[in-house]
Amino acid sequence: MYDKECAMAYIFNDPIHGTIELNQVLVAIIDTPEFQRLRNIKQTGAVSYVYPGATHTRFEHCIGVCYLAGKIIDKLSEQAIITQVDKLCVQMAGLLHDVGHGPFSHLFDDCFIQEITTTTTATAEWSHELQSCRIFDYLLANHGHIENALKEAGLRDIDKLFVKELINTKDYQSNDNNKWLFKGRPKEKSFLYEIVSNERTGIDVDKFDYLLRDCYYLGVNCTLDWRRLVQRMKIVDKNGQYRIAIRDKEKDNVYNMFYLRMHLRRIAYQHPTCTSIELMISDIFKLCNDVLFPNVLISDTIHDLEKYLSLTDCILERISNMTHSTTSPDHLDQAKKLIRRMQTRRLYTLVAETPPSTQEFKNSKEVVEEVVRYNNMLANHIHVAKLILNFGKWSNTGDPVEPVIFFDKNGTVLPEKIYEEFSLFVPKSWCQKQLRFFCTSEDQNIIEMARISCLDWISRTFH
Repeated sequence: MYDKECAMAYIFNDPIHGTIELNQVLVAIIDTPEFQRLRNIKQTGAVSYVYPGATHTRFEHCIGVCYLAGKIIDKLSEQAIITQVDKLCVQMAGLLHDVGHGPFSHLFDDCFIQEITTTTTATAEWSHELQSCRIFDYLLANHGHIENALKEAGLRDIDKLFVKELINTKDYQSNDNNKWLFKGRPKEKSFLYEIVSNERTGIDVDKFDYLLRDCYYLGVNCTLDWRRLVQRMKIVDKNGQYRIAIRDKEKDNVYNMFYLRMHLRRIAYQHPTCTSIELMISDIFKLCNDVLFPNVLISDTIHDLEKYLSLTDCILERISNMTHSTTSPDHLDQAKKLIRRMQTRRLYTLVAETPPSTQEFKNSKEVVEEVVRYNNMLANHIHVAKLILNFGKWSNTGDPVEPVIFFDKNGTVLPEKIYEEFSLFVPKSWCQKQLRFFCTSEDQNIIEMARISCLDWISRTFH
């Protein structure tokens, strides 16, 4: 039975959502070193080097997602039987969904780990969502008061599994709509899996919060009206599963949300200067991979939670303050020089970029090999960044709104591709890809040679 004391509210004042009330179970999780670590991991990685105000962190984002998850549960409770334990589990998933991020958020996951896995024992299957689930288990094992608080709130082992399923829903997706792979809750409560991390439509509270929060701290106008979307949500039966649908009048609001996501990627997350700095930080990580910990690579800390939980954005400061390295002293010196270059704004130089395209590119290593084929002295001076600009999860192949379920004023679920009947103002392409070429050298002669070689490769490839 849900203990009344567990529901006691603690008040947070948030610049995005105003007054936030969370119960003491959620606050117990917040008040742990593992969660407090998120105070030192920026939400937008290296973006603050271009937008100075974007210093907000995963800490406040996770609290915001937790809050919004509760708001959607409250709305859906008007239509379905949702227990207090269900609500607590969904809010816990919102709170913990990003606790597995490494330093500089996606930079660690996408730039560093993905590149380094080919040469170390780190596994390509790793993800920050999976790491969040492991840290949830770690919390329960190392903080007895949290385990006790969950028991007092009525949570069983099946509920803890449910929390992890909510965090890492992509590992349970199936092309067969009639196949139910989740174990935490039955198919009758399938809509609960679309609140925190919605792999089906991309409309979830994670996206609501980061769009609102990033716009606020970037100083960008936000067009998302999340309250209107939530007020017009409804549970419907779709192919034997209970799904979250949205009133058809909100089609434009949904499109605006996906457009805003693309807009922020274009002007902020994938800003050329941000890309340059991310490449520099990734190089620093690679240079210091065997320097930071004795006998453990930075890339292998994903399998060592105690060491992983010591990694935050402060890693650059730790490297700067290291006095010596018994393993790779030359690499440490090179890393310190790169940090100094970042501090003095002597960044990698953007020398060329391909025109926007919908085609698939070769991997970055193969492209570099082709670029330097006729000039080997450039081999260690060129980085290639592959950029994908899209409207959302589904827009690599088509309209991002196509998977969204809409209903009319009578509550009738409408057919798919409804928007084609509504407007002709749709993009020619929902996804574009680009390669950016950066020169790591500060020598102007090498920079110019790199520019010529990269432009020559582009002209041969896009003739």
